[in-house]
Amino acid sequence: MYSLTALRYADAVARLRSFSAAARECGVSQPTVSAAIAELETQLGAPLFVRGGRQLGVAAPGLRLLPKIADVLAAVQLLESQTREIASTARSELRIGFTPLVGAGRLALLLDPFRREHREMHLLFFEAGVADLDQRLESGQLDLIIGSGFRRVRSRKRLKLLRDPLMVCGVGGAPDASATAGLEAISQQRLLLTEDLCGLATATRALFERAELRVDAYPGRAMSYGALEDWVELGLGVALIPRFHVRNRARACTLVDAGGEAMHLEIEAVWKSSLAGGAPAATFLTFLHRVVPQLARGLAG
Repeated sequence: MYSLTALRYADAVARLRSFSAAARECGVSQPTVSAAIAELETQLGAPLFVRGGRQLGVAAPGLRLLPKIADVLAAVQLLESQTREIASTARSELRIGFTPLVGAGRLALLLDPFRREHREMHLLFFEAGVADLDQRLESGQLDLIIGSGFRRVRSRKRLKLLRDPLMVCGVGGAPDASATAGLEAISQQRLLLTEDLCGLATATRALFERAELRVDAYPGRAMSYGALEDWVELGLGVALIPRFHVRNRARACTLVDAGGEAMHLEIEAVWKSSLAGGAPAATFLTFLHRVVPQLARGLAG
């Protein structure tokens, strides 16, 4: 039986064309890599590499065998990933990632009824940016992610959980409760944006692009929604912030489209199709579909 470690060493040498570089990548010494590959070549009955020249070459048998070795390693990686997914659906534990747009406090309110009713299940939470959560879901480190702006992948399921009205901070004086502002009026002013971790900056730019309006973006980037409001108070520009995150709603007005309809930011749950195969996960997904949207409307009210 061929050593999986030796196959990985051989693949690294083939990619890097260097025994020493492969050793550094694998975190071992060069003699360890050389000895393992020599043993592998003995088992195969054919050389993989041509040694002794100024540059490491691939032997004729290696041209045929190394792609097969890469296929084997890819299959092993897929097996390991799917095994992790099966294990996560089988245990009474769900790993949930969410972006700052969701808000830890609001997420706790939405999921508290489930936690009280299903005390045997453990919900583990992880807060991060959109790209990080996307990668963790794909690699099997998370079971479900909640936020806005995640990649659309065929193997994933999606569910809209809530619609967050967008508010405009910094237009005119102190607006009354019924005041509104449109995208065209906002496009005439300097727009303040956050660092694009949570998806708000991307969603904001998309609104103006769909309306075919140019954005005069402030060159700096805020690290939080509170910082956006502080910058508004300093007179640096205007900001679009989901209503849930606006501290002083008395100084903000509702964003509306050309027809006067309020504009929203949609927050959704995303998971891989395979998640529903486990009983604990299926119970949680049922709760998301049937209960959370009602709770979200209650919170919005």
